[in-house]
Order: sequence, then structure tokens, then C-alpha cells
Amino acid sequence: MKKILIALFLIIFVQNASFATTNVSFMYINGSNNNNEKMHKWFVNGINKFHPVLKKRMEKDKYVSKYFLKDNDLVIEEKPSIFFWGYKSQTDLMFMKEKASMLRSVSPLIAYAVRNTIAEMLHDAIWVQKSHNMISIIQDLDKQVKQQAQEGKKVVLFGYSAGSFITMEYLFNKMPYINLAEYFENENLDKDLVQMIKQNPRKDTCLMAFVGSNLTNASPLGKIIVNKDKADFKTAYMNMDSFTNKYCAPPETVVGVVNYASPIPLFYSDMADENFGAKRFNHMMFTYLIEQKFFFLTVNYADDPLGFPNGVNYTNAEIKNITKQEFNQERGFFYDYSKALSWRTFAGAHTSYWKTRKHFSKAIVKAYKEGREFQYGEK
Repeated sequence: MKKILIALFLIIFVQNASFATTNVSFMYINGSNNNNEKMHKWFVNGINKFHPVLKKRMEKDKYVSKYFLKDNDLVIEEKPSIFFWGYKSQTDLMFMKEKASMLRSVSPLIAYAVRNTIAEMLHDAIWVQKSHNMISIIQDLDKQVKQQAQEGKKVVLFGYSAGSFITMEYLFNKMPYINLAEYFENENLDKDLVQMIKQNPRKDTCLMAFVGSNLTNASPLGKIIVNKDKADFKTAYMNMDSFTNKYCAPPETVVGVVNYASPIPLFYSDMADENFGAKRFNHMMFTYLIEQKFFFLTVNYADDPLGFPNGVNYTNAEIKNITKQEFNQERGFFYDYSKALSWRTFAGAHTSYWKTRKHFSKAIVKAYKEGREFQYGEK
């Protein structure tokens, strides 16, 4: 009898182990002009209607189910996770509107209306890019991501419009893609510092911890300068793991990004500049994400006037040639799918993504399938 009970226990244990799953939280980030209670409700209500449709379509699609969900043993959370930063820009927006209203009595009506419309459309997109504003936002986002990690969940970030700036900045500043030993190999450090690093390996870290730890400093031009004070450098290095834990995203928690209605190329065109000071870190980030089970999708409606495609889709081999980086393994991919039409008016396409939730969820699934097939040739 005892042997039978033990056998039954082992069978149940093996079955539970085989079917162990992890919940994945879809975290939706708002865009520009969502900075009052009315627009907050508009965003939340739209996401609450859209999320179940996307969840159902992804789960029913055999390809997405196989390569995204089942391969990673993931189950999409029933409810969406909302990250709302809109209220942060409200004070500055009201200041701008007050100044614009000063010309109302002397400005032609059409000029006044156009001025206000342009100002309202662009204000948050410009506001959120300023470093002191962006850092505050991604710090808050990091708290929410870490809360999901503590609950044992993975995260996919969905960036709407200017919210796509936040997903990009989060990856760039928070993902642990910097291997300290490799980074300092070519920095002409003194031999005793090289020996210290070799004897005391530390976790891979992120840019925010790397710059904020006193190991390095960032110049106004974006150049990273190694701290020349050896005592400060040694202290900072030995304490790096605590900085990494505090400022970086938990490894392998964020497993994907979907940016939509995204104007990133319009506002971040300096990323294409060969003299861009942070280019080295951008390349390291690309390498890290490709080595992970990570997908980065841009899904814009072709008739959305503010949805800018990222351009040519590159294979990992082409990215390797561009970045001059080697990949230890290839599991992730980047893909732009900006071909679908919303069939809305020119003015309405940018805000139509949740209204056309079946159509848009289909576009996201198609982007994932096309992107992975493009990269790995899997059918």
C-alpha cells in the first residue's frame, strides 16, 4: 500500500511539474494628451475592451500559441495591467495653454485654433522626452514591473503613441545588458583594477546603474567617462550588485514590446547618427535582446499620420554586421508591421486602435508571425 501511495504521489508531482506555467502580464502604457480624468477613462476603458480580444486571438492562433505561449509555458493574464503617466504632464500643459491664450484677443481665429491644436498634440510627446521627466516615469514603471516579477509573472510592454518612447527608454536604461568585465577590457584600466574585476565578477548591469554608481559619469554629449579616482572606482565596483538590484529590471522578466501608433523615428532620429554618443550601448542592448526570448514589434496603421514605420526589417545576421557584435545565441527578433489599414479618416486613425480591436489584434498576431518567420523561417 505504501509503495502504491508513493507511486501515485510521484505521478502527480511529475504531471504538475510538466504543466507548470507562468502568467504573463500585458502592461499598457498611455500616450500623449491622456492627462486628465476624461482621457484617463478613455484610455482605461479602451484597453479593458481591447485586452480580452487580443488575449483570445493570441491563444487561438496556433503559431503564436506554439512559439510564444507554450514554448515559454506562459498564460496571458485575464486582466490588463495599466501604467498611466498622463497626470505627470498636466501642470506643464496648463502653463502652456495659459500662455497660448494670451494671444486670443489679437490672433486670427484660425491661427489661434491651429496653434492650440499643434501645441496640445506635441506638448506631451516633447515633455516626456526631457530627461528629468522620463527618468521619473521609467522609475515608476520599473516599480510596477518589479511587482509583477515578485508575483512570479513575465511582462509584455505595450506603448501607445508617445508611450512607445517610454518602452524604448525603459529597455535602454533598465535592461541588464552590460557585462562589466567585457566593457572594461578596452578601457585601459590600471592592472590592479583589471585584476580586481577579474577576481570579483559582478552581475550584468543596466545603463542607469552603470552611470549612477560612480563607476562612470556621462558627459553632456552623451559620452561615458570612466571614473579616474581609483578608490571611488573600487568602492563603486564592489557595490555594483546592489545598484543593479535597485535600478535594473529583473533579468528575463520583460519578454516583449509592442509599440503602436508610434512616432519614434520622428522624435528619435538621432539614433541613426553615427556620432551618437550612446551608440555603443544601443548595440549592446540589441545583442542582449536578440539573445533572450524577446520580441520587439512595431504595429502601426498605414493611414495613421503619426504612426512612423521603423524602416527596413533587418535579420539578426544584418544586425550583427551593423553593430559589430557577436551573439552567443539567437532567440529574439525585431519586426515592423505598418501595413494594415484602419479604414478611418485621416484625423481618426491615430485614436482608432481600440475601436478596431478585432482588426488591430489580428495585426499584432500577424506581426508576431511574420516577424518570427522572417527571422527564423519557421512555418
